[in-house]
Amino acid sequence: MLSPLSPEGGAAATGGRSLAARSSSATAAAGRPARQPATKRAGRLVLAALSLVLIAISMALIGAVALLGPSAAVPNLPSGFPWPLFYLHSGPGSGLVTWCLWLAVAAAAGGLTAGLLAVRRGWQPRPQLLIAGSLIAVLGLMLLPPIGSKDLMDDAVYGRIAARGYSPYKVTPKDFAATGDPIANLRTRHWQNDPSPYGPLMTVTQEAASGLAGDSGAKTMFWLKVWNALAFLAVALALDRMLRSDPARRTRAHLLWTANPLMLLAVMAGGHNDVLGVIFGVLALAAFRRADFMNGLLAGVLAGTAIVLKAPLGLVGAGLAIAAIRSPRALAGLALGGCAVVLPTYALAGKLAITAVTSETGRAFSTYQPWQLLARLAPSLGTLTRADQVALAASIVLAGLLLWRMPAGPAEFPAVRPALALVLAWLIFSPQQRTWYDVMIFPLLALMPATRLDWITIVRAAAAAIAQLPGNITPANDLPWLQRDFNALNTVAVPAVLAVLAIVLVGLCLTGRTAAGLAHRKIRGAPKHAVPG
Repeated sequence: MLSPLSPEGGAAATGGRSLAARSSSATAAAGRPARQPATKRAGRLVLAALSLVLIAISMALIGAVALLGPSAAVPNLPSGFPWPLFYLHSGPGSGLVTWCLWLAVAAAAGGLTAGLLAVRRGWQPRPQLLIAGSLIAVLGLMLLPPIGSKDLMDDAVYGRIAARGYSPYKVTPKDFAATGDPIANLRTRHWQNDPSPYGPLMTVTQEAASGLAGDSGAKTMFWLKVWNALAFLAVALALDRMLRSDPARRTRAHLLWTANPLMLLAVMAGGHNDVLGVIFGVLALAAFRRADFMNGLLAGVLAGTAIVLKAPLGLVGAGLAIAAIRSPRALAGLALGGCAVVLPTYALAGKLAITAVTSETGRAFSTYQPWQLLARLAPSLGTLTRADQVALAASIVLAGLLLWRMPAGPAEFPAVRPALALVLAWLIFSPQQRTWYDVMIFPLLALMPATRLDWITIVRAAAAAIAQLPGNITPANDLPWLQRDFNALNTVAVPAVLAVLAIVLVGLCLTGRTAAGLAHRKIRGAPKHAVPG
């Protein structure tokens, strides 16, 4: 006879309970989170702690390099005291700042990886803590000089040209220097002969910064960083609100964007203004919840605003069009909204603005772009035109594979998936590689469910950042080993990593293994488009 204390006996003994009582018990049990094994909980906590420590180390190293002042990473800048930008004149060695930044990038990649693994195992920290930490980092970097790039100096010059009443699409920084304006001294050799490559609305933000700063180059760059800080935090807020109903996805989004040292390095430490367009791209995706005319119109206006800030964000507009392909009314709204912003803006800016922006596609290759490896076997690919043509064809093929095989995106934001497919395909194969271009990828990735694309994107961003840094190597601070290692990274190691990642991504698409998890899960193609209104 079965004992009432045994599992079987207990079941038999309670067999006479009413269906309502059993149902009530089952419901109560379902409402309680299942207890996890102690080893699994411990592993999750270890990953979470490792993530936070590595992210903190990364941000501390980035801030320290900026605070130390002019070096192989920080350009020589005029002082704006008592206004920012603040820094010491400690003269750190090239080797020190290079290794600090490389270590910061490695720690950032490790921290993101550990954090995402912890989230997949159930880690759900309070989002306010991640936001607070990010806010401290954003405000701190906003007050410090740029590192890893001199682009912020050129942005200040273009803004001053516009503030003085000239067209930055016609007057180059070198031409402007003839006026004797003090801000013209910030011009760099790389850009001094080129008109502004930015959209008309970006020029307005630069002109506003110059107007607030007056004759101070340091204050101009500070205000440019203020715009970046506002846009970065706005993206964080948008992601938080878009995913507020799902704690796990919310945490994942804050790791991939808000507390991501790689993004803080690009936007706040580097001072790159791509984020000003990205916020409008994210808002466009948030606005397009249903494929009807009004949603399409609002999304089109926001996407058009993103485009007149940074032209490559037209890929987000293309993603919106793919999501609305089954609804003529939604497509009409998108087209009307986008044209209502783009056409008059460029009409006011003039033909030279269009020429300056479109000519960016023909600029010289990035030093660490992967096509140089193939060009050594086929020298004809070493030309700008031929490589751009091959890269465009490869991007189109990869975009098709991603649209076919990539896991389903968030049902409430149907344009996120196609937008990510197009942006990722373009950046994977583009000969013009810059680590801050990944600012376009991470917000879209943050809105997607966890997949193997997470690891590909993190490794890609880290490899590109290492190749870009320290960013200010000159004969005055050059060391033989630094130049040797920098050349090896840019011509062999990083291009090889990017090429391998491209091959892996194509392989995952062909085999349908882009979804997360160790087991093989075949993806059945693209999700349904937005429901027509």
